[in-house]
Amino acid sequence: MKRKKKGMSAMTRVLLCSACALMLVLTFFIIKWAMNLSKDDTYVNAGNADNIANIGKEEIKVTPPSSSEGNGEGEEPQAVTPEPTKEPAEPVSFVTEYAHTGEFAEETAEESGVPYGLRYPVYEDVAASDAAEFAAREVLANAVAEVLNSYGRKPKLVVDYEDGETEGLLSVLFYIETEIDGKKETKTSSWIYNKKKSEVVNAEEMFTAPAYRYIAEQVNALQATEGHESEETGETETNGFTGTREEFSSYLLTAEGAKFYYEKDGERNEILIPYLEIYAYMEVTINGTVWADHIRDLDPEKPMIALTFDDGPHYQETPRLLEILDKYDVKSTFFVLGDRVTWGESNKKALKAVYDAGHEVGSHTYTHAHLKTLSAEEITEEVTKTRDVIYSVIGEYPVFVRPPYGQYDEKVQKNAYAPLVNWHIDSEDWKSKDTDTIVEHVLAEARDGMIVLMHDIHWFTVDAVERIIPELQARGYQIVTVRELLYHHDVEIENGTVYHSSFN
Repeated sequence: MKRKKKGMSAMTRVLLCSACALMLVLTFFIIKWAMNLSKDDTYVNAGNADNIANIGKEEIKVTPPSSSEGNGEGEEPQAVTPEPTKEPAEPVSFVTEYAHTGEFAEETAEESGVPYGLRYPVYEDVAASDAAEFAAREVLANAVAEVLNSYGRKPKLVVDYEDGETEGLLSVLFYIETEIDGKKETKTSSWIYNKKKSEVVNAEEMFTAPAYRYIAEQVNALQATEGHESEETGETETNGFTGTREEFSSYLLTAEGAKFYYEKDGERNEILIPYLEIYAYMEVTINGTVWADHIRDLDPEKPMIALTFDDGPHYQETPRLLEILDKYDVKSTFFVLGDRVTWGESNKKALKAVYDAGHEVGSHTYTHAHLKTLSAEEITEEVTKTRDVIYSVIGEYPVFVRPPYGQYDEKVQKNAYAPLVNWHIDSEDWKSKDTDTIVEHVLAEARDGMIVLMHDIHWFTVDAVERIIPELQARGYQIVTVRELLYHHDVEIENGTVYHSSFN
């Protein structure tokens, strides 16, 4: 007799189904966990650039950023400590050869799973060399952080450079070459070091806004000569640069001029701008002079007036005038003649005394010629000869040019390569040759923001200044240089522009 099988109870069937479901859920999470393990955790965690400025020098701890991915229940994601790369990374090599003017240091290593190559310049000046290395490692640190944030695989990174040098500045243009998932990209970063002051210059603020407008004009003009006509309009096609810093953010200072890089038709191009053309737009000169250091902290609510002196230096009257200016704590602008500077050592000594006393030195051309009657080449020669003579005495180039007799036209404005400074008040000392008349005339015409024309080669003018200054100060005037006057009235300095006052 066969026995009849006993069937399962309802409770048993429920328990069995629950166990199966639990096993399926556990299997799902185990598979998901295993898949996560197969990823390279190194690229999930981005480095903090502030903490890795010393890459290559010491062990750096990489801090992972917060992730937008949670556990599906709104919980905060947990920071994951990077694990070592499971496969040795391929070493990088320096493929592109950039122009290095001197010695350099080189290293290849790996940071947080990112293989990198690093080069930076080495200078005889230890402080400059240390600053350059720090800058290079900071660039590298930021690049590593960016690579890690990319979530890409098989990254490679190279930081190389090209460099240049002027009388007082070291210039380095770092090239940051990255390769992620086979995609290559190159970025740049400019770095400037002031040898004169042993300090790093803010490269982003090296040039004023008019500099980029001028560069754009030159590039657009260059493209017009090399471009081709549009079939639709018949006009020459250019990229139409507008003159923003972003268009020319990569630059290098060389002995010959400032080299700016720009993109055209997907290709990298460069243009060299001589310092003669761009000098007025530099916040720090090629000799390391910081213009801001020569601008005093004045009260913008009080009236200002600029006393300017032409045709010097004079071996007797200029030193006497300097004593008066010092007595009243006044700064002025001296527009000197190049040939007069060369007349003798006493005149050179007078010019050096002007600069050393903190006054502003401008150019009045070399021979006091009528610039409008000269050719474009002759105008530039008058300016450059004076420029070079002034530099030989004070170690700095002038920025402003005062055209003789106040005469100018478009040709002069274009070929002087400088801001032109005329006047609003002519003391007419050259005409009256009388101290009382000069004093009365200047005081009667004095207004806020005015530029006054005088001459430091006349004894009667110097005598008049000694009476004019205390009276102007009693009226509340601050007596300033041309640069100070324009700066405190928010007037932008630009080549070719003629300034008669702060209100023009």
